Amino acid sequence: MTELPIREFVALDLETTGLSAETDRIVEVGAVRFDASGRDLGHFQSLVNPRRPVSAQARSIHGISDAELAVAPTADVVLPAFLAWLGETSHLILLAHNASFDAGFLGCEFARIGSSRAVPPIVDTLALARRRLPNAPNHRLDTLARLLGLDPDGPHRALADSFRVKGLWLALTAGPEAALPLASYPIVDRNGSPAVPTGWEPLAAAMASGLPVRIEYEGGTRGLAPRDITPRRFEHHGGVAYVVARCHADRIEKSFRLDRVLRFEVVAS
Repeated sequence: MTELPIREFVALDLETTGLSAETDRIVEVGAVRFDASGRDLGHFQSLVNPRRPVSAQARSIHGISDAELAVAPTADVVLPAFLAWLGETSHLILLAHNASFDAGFLGCEFARIGSSRAVPPIVDTLALARRRLPNAPNHRLDTLARLLGLDPDGPHRALADSFRVKGLWLALTAGPEAALPLASYPIVDRNGSPAVPTGWEPLAAAMASGLPVRIEYEGGTRGLAPRDITPRRFEHHGGVAYVVARCHADRIEKSFRLDRVLRFEVVAS
């Protein structure tokens, strides 16, 4: 978890051939740049030829046909153009809904085309919506768009969804309670493993070394009492990041939400 200052923003969305970043491909990139007041600063949109068929499930969502994609530029053309459009990123905050999905796909695609360009992590509006709107029927982007009046009946395409992400961000970060910790995900080649949320690299290091960790956890039957765990892996479900770990007290494997881990330390062996 990391807190970010207000700067310039780019809300982005991807459409894909399926759900696996390792085996599927991006078929559309959409993005909108805006400032803290919501002023529109430009758009990016392009289809991407994935050189493979789109799954029936994915096509039922975005409606992009294989015939349309056959004449589109490939990722080695579109992604460098997207990076050029982003320009200098030190002043940007990237946003996406269910950001671990987009970060994973971009990371794998950048690796395939051999790009080593440094790109900021993507802040997750899904994780933020779960915290700010806990009583929403669910936290899907289309549900939140309907709840907040963000063009809910428009097309489910990359640029249209980018505008919804922009509207969602502006709605969720308005008012005096806007300064919340933000979950974000690095754009890296994951090699089949879920991305480590930004700010949790020390926990990942302990995991890699097999070291036990003492956490203070908000939730569960033990309350805030310290508990010792041995972290095994990260998982992502519904926009929430978890660490799956062996709980020393219960001697079983459990999942702990990272947004409820208030602090942790490596336990001396």
